[in-house]
Amino acid sequence: MKRSSKCVSVVSALCLLVAILIGIIFMMSFNHGFYRYEYTKNHQAEVIGMSDDDLMKATTTLLDYLDDQRDDILVEANVNGSTREVFNERETLHMIDVKALCMHAKFVGGLLFLAGCVCAIWLYLKEKKKSFSYYAYGMKCGVCVIVVFVSLLAVYAIADFYDFWMNFHYLFFDNDLFILDPNTSIMINMFPESFFFDLVLCIMILYVIVIGASYSAIQFFAKKEEKR
Repeated sequence: MKRSSKCVSVVSALCLLVAILIGIIFMMSFNHGFYRYEYTKNHQAEVIGMSDDDLMKATTTLLDYLDDQRDDILVEANVNGSTREVFNERETLHMIDVKALCMHAKFVGGLLFLAGCVCAIWLYLKEKKKSFSYYAYGMKCGVCVIVVFVSLLAVYAIADFYDFWMNFHYLFFDNDLFILDPNTSIMINMFPESFFFDLVLCIMILYVIVIGASYSAIQFFAKKEEKR
């Protein structure tokens, strides 16, 4: 195998694997069905003092804002018998930071996907009948790197999810607006630690399935290529 093509194959695989991970994170984070399941499982509406419909209305408002489909998170609901704004000023300011992170993540994900595709096309044009052998090599190296990285994150998250989640926030945010008081914040009661644990777990399981299927498919075509 040519060294240049091997390097390009690894770069292509890593770009695409990270782009896929970002895509899965967005897919799960904006999946309304997942929120309904978690709310029902944890009796979240009852804990907060809201109806199921109001809880989902507040959730939809948040998700639409983070998806840049609206300009604010202003939403009223009946909470413990009184009509009030669901989210307070601190939560609103934190969501500004979260939305900025989402927009940057989308841009990076799209850029990585484009870069991965360009590298893959370059490989195909350069190697042609051997292209899948190079794809398989790159995917093997890329998967090894990702598996080690994700495994370390998984062990960390399972061992001490609170510490994992706090350090995640300190990594991406330059303030402490994400630290909310459960006595006054509806948002933190909507999304307790168990919610995020399940979300991260689902993302990791789905990601393993996707990269496993992708790796198997590339290996299949690489073997067919070798037989020609």
